[in-house]
Amino acid sequence: MTMYSVVHALQVFLRILSAAIFVYWILSFLRFNNRFVEVLAKFIYPFVRPFRRPAMWVMRRTGLPIDFTLWFAMIGINIVSELLFTLYYRLCLPAGLF
Repeated sequence: MTMYSVVHALQVFLRILSAAIFVYWILSFLRFNNRFVEVLAKFIYPFVRPFRRPAMWVMRRTGLPIDFTLWFAMIGINIVSELLFTLYYRLCLPAGLF
């Protein structure tokens, strides 16, 4: 398995996770409450949990009744995704690791 395959697989996983968070946000916004939403919540919860504390801090600080946890998680996922490809193109390609 080449380094590109590993980075590409991680990139695909992050895209799927990002889409799952977006679908969960839409379904929770529309107040759907079925088995699919529960399974989706169990899938994304470990990735969203680290962003709960900063989101609660923003809610308390601003007084807004909006939960920013999913939004912060999407930003974090996008940052990790960009860092993966940046590291790949900066470190692996010049070293000849395809």
